[in-house]
Amino acid sequence: METPTSPGWYDDPEDAEQLRYFDGVVWTAHKQPRTTRRAQPVADANQPGHGAQSTQHGASPQANPQFPGTPTPNTWNTPTPPQQQWGQQPGQPQQQWQQAPQYGGSQFGQQWGAPATPDGQPLASYGQRVGAFIIDWILQFVLGLVFGGYFLWTAMADYMRGAIDMANQVETGTQPDIQSLIQRVDAGALMVYSIIGIAVFFLYQWCFLKRSGQTPGKAVCNISVRELERPGVPSSGAVLRRVGAAVALFVLQALPLLGFLGFIGRVLDLLWPSWDQQRQALHDKAGGTVVVVGKQRRD
Repeated sequence: METPTSPGWYDDPEDAEQLRYFDGVVWTAHKQPRTTRRAQPVADANQPGHGAQSTQHGASPQANPQFPGTPTPNTWNTPTPPQQQWGQQPGQPQQQWQQAPQYGGSQFGQQWGAPATPDGQPLASYGQRVGAFIIDWILQFVLGLVFGGYFLWTAMADYMRGAIDMANQVETGTQPDIQSLIQRVDAGALMVYSIIGIAVFFLYQWCFLKRSGQTPGKAVCNISVRELERPGVPSSGAVLRRVGAAVALFVLQALPLLGFLGFIGRVLDLLWPSWDQQRQALHDKAGGTVVVVGKQRRD
């Protein structure tokens, strides 16, 4: 069997009774039972009652009676044409099954209960999204330390020294002054570090998603971001809305008095795909995007 050249559902090369999703590069683990109608068997002309009854041109039924089991010239050994597979164009090889670029809106994956886009591309599982998030978070944290580590150290150095002194006071039985410890944090330097961290997040997400629809974490987990109604790398507007919504929650979390609301928003954003029908986070809904299995092609 030749390797397909475009994403879609095809005959599983390892199991003829299954369909398997090809993401445009490699075969994925997503499989569905194959349900094609078999061709109706040809009626046996020698079986009583199965012979076709017809009249010769110009003759009445009484003039040319037909008896059970007597075939006519029009039906003698007439083969039944093979049934065409659902979604298959005449002349197409039978192993090809509803190619993704046609996107006929059949919702193949949804018919079988597997969450999918309107054109049938499987949605990423919540576990895949969590795995990609952890990988990307680690990489962004390292980049944040590279560019803003100095400000983080400046903000927390006096605080760390105070924490060590407080631990010594507890050992000697002295009551520590917790309020004075909090005041040792350099709020200005911490704010600069937060701004650098948000900038790193925005550029990291923007550059990778606009280039291929995949951050490094998503590439490792074999998932990608696309628009809900259109396959391929998401547009600049969709990426901007998606990333901008996440940045807005970060900013809200950093503001005095509003930080708790920002924290609640962040938690809901991270958990939302676990129960959403389209497995969208809140920032996905803002951008009109979904996270799917496989890679995306550039237009």
